[in-house]
Amino acid sequence: MWQVLTRFIFTSILSISMMSLPAWAEGTIARAQFSTDVIDREPIDDIGPTVKVEYGEIQNVYFFTDLRDMSGSQVVHRWKLDGDAQADVAFDIGGDRWRVWSSKRLLPGFDGTWSVDIVVDDLVVESHSFDYVDDY
Repeated sequence: MWQVLTRFIFTSILSISMMSLPAWAEGTIARAQFSTDVIDREPIDDIGPTVKVEYGEIQNVYFFTDLRDMSGSQVVHRWKLDGDAQADVAFDIGGDRWRVWSSKRLLPGFDGTWSVDIVVDDLVVESHSFDYVDDY
């Protein structure tokens, strides 16, 4: 009886340890940053924690992520203003290193704290933010 029970426990533990993890579980977000543009799949700058809007001007802000070992996953950039979701931009990850970016066109009056959640397979794994400030 004990041998049967021991075999069952051992087999169960072995089965659980061999279960495949989600594709992103072993992956990493190598870089994530806000920029004024992305050229040749690379951000041209890092805008920092505050973006000032000048009267009547439109500001494009890009969010760039460099993803590693997440092939087969879906990643979403969820743009939020003061905690309220504004847009979801989804990407299907097709390789071991995948660089993606999304952008938001910010107008005067859109001031507040903007954030982007990096959502992988329906789980928020990282969040980044900046303050968009009226500079009248």
